[in-house]
Amino acid sequence: MTVEANAKVNLSLEVYGRRDDGYHELRSVVLPIGLADVLSIEPYKDGTVLSDTGYGEGDLIVRAARALQEACPPAAGLGAKVHVEKRIPVGGGLGGGSADAAAMLRALNEAWELCLSPERLAEIGATVGSDVPALVLAQHYRAPVLMEGRGERVRLLDADERASLPVGGKGGWMVLANPGISSSTAEVYARCTPREGRPSVRFDASAAPVNDLQAAACAFHPEIATALAALMVAGASGAMMSGSGSTVFGFADDSSSASRIAAAMAAVGCRAWTTT
Repeated sequence: MTVEANAKVNLSLEVYGRRDDGYHELRSVVLPIGLADVLSIEPYKDGTVLSDTGYGEGDLIVRAARALQEACPPAAGLGAKVHVEKRIPVGGGLGGGSADAAAMLRALNEAWELCLSPERLAEIGATVGSDVPALVLAQHYRAPVLMEGRGERVRLLDADERASLPVGGKGGWMVLANPGISSSTAEVYARCTPREGRPSVRFDASAAPVNDLQAAACAFHPEIATALAALMVAGASGAMMSGSGSTVFGFADDSSSASRIAAAMAAVGCRAWTTT
């Protein structure tokens, strides 16, 4: 079985104060994108789960399989062997490890014939990582998701909310640019000044995009600020950092504009992709 593990960008990311469990309270719109790792999964024996990433039992892919085995007793004796073709940059704010974990949950649900709903898989994914529940739903439905709490509360945006999102461009074209550094999520959160209070009860999908981690990340890694400025000069609209960085993104009018912007970003030393 081969499955794509679609990455994400955060169309918005609001950071509030710390919760009792030590995590920050978040509100974020998570958008699945075309850039994806590819997982090739084979059945394996005696409940053994192997991944060729080299991270062993700490690999989010393996942890996702273990969580599924624990949540579903019939899966306890089932195993899998996974080869990962990495396309999503590590430490890039695109949710690469979490995307792989979400895809693993979805694939094993099918391969192991567990018949769990995407929403149940998202609940299981919450025990693996904060971005995993949103990515389970975003990958399955190929649609934007609202993530709240530390990431454990997720729901699809409804049709009116999706129509209100400030995504720009024709056909959803965007350009991703990575300045060639790995951004530490822990370091960026430590430098971020959270908002006061808690998120409002009503979510406004049309609100101006914001990433509360961006200023802290740019101060810590000036290369991110340079990439954002270059993206705007190249002609992208709505340029913003995804997650805790280091990848930045902006929207393009069409595929040819996206290709031109990506070429301009590559010329200034960034790794760049066009995607939708």
